[in-house]
Amino acid sequence: MVGVPGRSKACSTCRRRKKGCDSKRPACTQCLKAELECGGYEREMVFLNHTKGAKLRDLPVYRRGLGHTSGGVTDVVLPNGLAQTAYVEKYISIFLNKYLPAGRAPTADRLGPSRDWIEIAHELYTSDQGIQFALLSLGLFAAGESQYAIQSHCHALRKLQTALCIPSRVQNDSTLVACQLLGLVEVFHGADGNADGNELLQASRWHSHLSGLLALICSRSPDAYQSGAGHQLFTYGRYILLVWALKDRQRFALNTPKWRTIPWEKEPKSYMDKLHDIMADLAEILVDTDEMRYCDDPVQKADMRRRVLVSCQCLDKSLQDWLEEAGPLASFHDDNGRLIEPPGPSHLLLAHMTLWYWTIYVILYSTIISIHEPPLTEIPADIDPKPYIQSVANALPYFWRPGARLCGANMASSLWGFCLHITYASPHRYAAEIAQLEQFALQKNLASSVMQFLSSLHRATGGPLLANISGRKGMILRAQSWMMGNVSSIDQFPRR
Repeated sequence: MVGVPGRSKACSTCRRRKKGCDSKRPACTQCLKAELECGGYEREMVFLNHTKGAKLRDLPVYRRGLGHTSGGVTDVVLPNGLAQTAYVEKYISIFLNKYLPAGRAPTADRLGPSRDWIEIAHELYTSDQGIQFALLSLGLFAAGESQYAIQSHCHALRKLQTALCIPSRVQNDSTLVACQLLGLVEVFHGADGNADGNELLQASRWHSHLSGLLALICSRSPDAYQSGAGHQLFTYGRYILLVWALKDRQRFALNTPKWRTIPWEKEPKSYMDKLHDIMADLAEILVDTDEMRYCDDPVQKADMRRRVLVSCQCLDKSLQDWLEEAGPLASFHDDNGRLIEPPGPSHLLLAHMTLWYWTIYVILYSTIISIHEPPLTEIPADIDPKPYIQSVANALPYFWRPGARLCGANMASSLWGFCLHITYASPHRYAAEIAQLEQFALQKNLASSVMQFLSSLHRATGGPLLANISGRKGMILRAQSWMMGNVSSIDQFPRR
């Protein structure tokens, strides 16, 4: 017998009063207006008694507290469609329980999004089969049913492909959600079903999903993302596209005046949105740095270096201003120096921003050091990335604590990867930091859920020749190639 949450997402007080509920947390608007205690969002459980081999239409369903039998439940046989819905909801709930910290998405007014895209996906799945199959795939993977999860993933891909052939659906929020979910499948499970052992395949497919996501976002005008679910989906999509731009040292396609302003004309930018603006400016600096390196004219090259350093100073000032406005960063340890368990979803959001604040400094200062003329023999304290690398390394285990769930692992994966890249590029300078960052790969915790994804991304850096070099040597060569701007598109790799 398995328990499945009931369909209603209203708080228990609104369900009892039969009132419309906006599901705000920690208390809904209806309860606040009526000055009632909000009863919370623990949902009524539906129980399915499933016998192996039984057909779906034969599944008996038990609903708690409805009947007057000695067991306190009444046996109700649901129609085929309702049984199917309960089956799907069961596995989606398994995924959400493993993904969401404390069963809630990391949201907070002003700090970050007021609604999380995963919550939007859960709301839309009953009306879109692409979302349903993608969420079901994640749930089946979470339950250890890999064979069925891969089948569901294939169904989701076909549904998305069909939607992309219908002009009206291309600009639909559901299509955007399905694309983002399939990208998440690649992060956690892209290596599953990779029978030929192609270590580049996971990175290649993730890149493909992000290329599609960018095309979907750009198919609408910026004012289509000013409010509601579209705005929240845009801000999350913008974030993962920023990670992609930084990883590939490319200019961010949405870093234009209209894309940086129009989507926020109705909703003010959160502190996370403003940090994303700084990330977009950092991507510009990386591209300008690479163009400067490959300039053959000495006079022009010197002028380009000067302009890059000015941009770096401006970015440093932007980070200082952001910190002054956003307030204190997250604390990851208690007064005795022990790592804390994530106290709630909003703290996890602040922790994620803190990690990005430090990582931006790691990339920024490493870039300044790499273009300094003459080359620095000793690193000045005011541009030394080492303290920030150490701060990231000390904080990463927080995101792999049980309370952070898979959401925390997903948040930390790219930051872990960037810091490994920076340290591998200068292995003699950062020997202790490399050892600290590498030890996480050996631990049996949530870090293991993103290890294969990071390995695939790292191997795809630096071009086809470096992709086949194994071990520490390959990691160092690829990281050094990345720091020098020798980044190849995944599309340049031969397919196997």
